[in-house]
Amino acid sequence: MSDKYIEDNVLLTVLKTLGKIILFLLFIALFFVLGLFIGYSIIGDGNYWEVLNQDTWQHILDFIR
Repeated sequence: MSDKYIEDNVLLTVLKTLGKIILFLLFIALFFVLGLFIGYSIIGDGNYWEVLNQDTWQHILDFIR
């Protein structure tokens, strides 16, 4: 009976850890997109939705090359 409790406890710990990692990655993605919106619209004086446009990124990549 104690083996089942230990297995459940380990599974719960693993799921909590995976949940924290996924939540952390989602927050990073959210703050990255918010940073893009703020940087493009305030600093760049553009429409904030244009930062998600593929042509905008293609222009940036062409500029770097």
